[in-house]
Amino acid sequence: MVDTEIKPQTYAITTRDLDIYYGSFRAVKGVNLDIEPRKITAIIGPSGCGKSTVLRCFNRMNDFIPGARITGSVLFHGLDIYDPKVDAVNVRKQIGMVFQKPNPFPKSIFNIGIHLHCLFKEITCFFNIG
Repeated sequence: MVDTEIKPQTYAITTRDLDIYYGSFRAVKGVNLDIEPRKITAIIGPSGCGKSTVLRCFNRMNDFIPGARITGSVLFHGLDIYDPKVDAVNVRKQIGMVFQKPNPFPKSIFNIGIHLHCLFKEITCFFNIG
């Protein structure tokens, strides 16, 4: 059984020799990173360099991408989050993700506006207004 207790460590997240693959394509190579707890950390780079890919590794969102895999290690307060005995759902409860692109609900403001417009037309027709 793996000890899933979060232990006090110097770093909240640590990566060592992290490579991220999509099938045989290596998208990210050799990331060594230490992120301090309760500090703001910026990951800066040009479009397509792997910033979001690395961030998705921190809460195992790449698990949902067929063919995605990592080599190296990702530690959260000293716990290897890619250990087979670690529950990915529990990892995601501890490490949240804020997406770059907005993910609106199925009914957008535009759709609601059209529905209100149609509803108003039906009401005016029902009462023979105008």
